[in-house]
Amino acid sequence: MIPSTDREWTLKEIRRALADLDKERFVKRSSYEDVAYLENAIHDLRNAERSLISEKEEELISQLRRAATILADHSRTIRANVAKMNRMAKVVDNIESVVKRVVDVIQEFNRWH
Repeated sequence: MIPSTDREWTLKEIRRALADLDKERFVKRSSYEDVAYLENAIHDLRNAERSLISEKEEELISQLRRAATILADHSRTIRANVAKMNRMAKVVDNIESVVKRVVDVIQEFNRWH
């Protein structure tokens, strides 16, 4: 029931062992030594649980930071591409204005000749 040092336990296994020890501690009215052993085992498991949660928390924070960096890079790329597209759209709008004016000039010229 107590995690051994030769392998790492999952959080689920630790919590299952804690539940088992809690049942044993309250169901069986054993000797003082048995209760003390169970209390020590529960204490050790709680420490292992806290340690594992802390490790997982650090891993998760690290992964989130990497993801945030990647998203920031993608965001910069998207903004740069949008800026380029906006410049192109402005050029197309200017060309359209020029073409409309040329057409207007041609129409006026044809009207007078």
